[in-house]
Amino acid sequence: MTAPVVFTDLDDTLFQTARKCPDKTADGLRLMSTLVDGSPSGYATKRQENLLGWFRAGKVIPVTARSTEVMARVDIEQAPAICSNGGCITLEGGSVDEEWHSHLIASAAKEPSIHEIYGEMTRPLEAEQFRHWVVSEHGLPLYIVIKSNIDDGEVLDELTEVHAEITPFGWRRHKNGNNLAYMPSWLNKRHAVTYLIEKVRSIAPDAPIIGVGDSTSDVGFMDLCDFAMAPTNSQFWNAVRSGNDWTR
Repeated sequence: MTAPVVFTDLDDTLFQTARKCPDKTADGLRLMSTLVDGSPSGYATKRQENLLGWFRAGKVIPVTARSTEVMARVDIEQAPAICSNGGCITLEGGSVDEEWHSHLIASAAKEPSIHEIYGEMTRPLEAEQFRHWVVSEHGLPLYIVIKSNIDDGEVLDELTEVHAEITPFGWRRHKNGNNLAYMPSWLNKRHAVTYLIEKVRSIAPDAPIIGVGDSTSDVGFMDLCDFAMAPTNSQFWNAVRSGNDWTR
């Protein structure tokens, strides 16, 4: 029997902050990630821990918005791993998939400068209200992140209208909680998963491939897999459930 290959999102799928855990505490939870100063940041419930154990009967490949630097502080398989929304693929020993990196460099050269768009979007923003940055990997700017300092992300909804006119054609906007991201057309979890699925199929053509995620943005790569899974308390599942008569 051929073991499955699992492409899985991390945050709010396999673990979350203690505040988001069912009992709101870290008691009885497994520490999964830490901040740069070593303090705890993400925990898995027993059910999530058991789910990950089940996945490990096959091969686990993380697919995350976390950068390689932040990903290194997660207690999970990382060879290969898709980081920064598809902006970097790590291999054994933490090395970078140079073929994929070269592909992204060539793609980025055909589109508007991310730093220029970043300047236009953030120049009017008050530092007291917002924090923001450009995510980069190995010298390549990838996408823009904006977060609110004054609420849980409600104020970000207003920015999407303001930015509509200066967002380049083909770019994707994704908001989930207090996180607003603008990504160029060449950056996509789907593209990176497509690249790795081709490698998996060349070695194990009959391996069942499972996609797991919590966000509507994860649909792009889950759609490529043979089977898809999502937490039932997630943004993704709320979108599926909304207006569905069969849940009544």
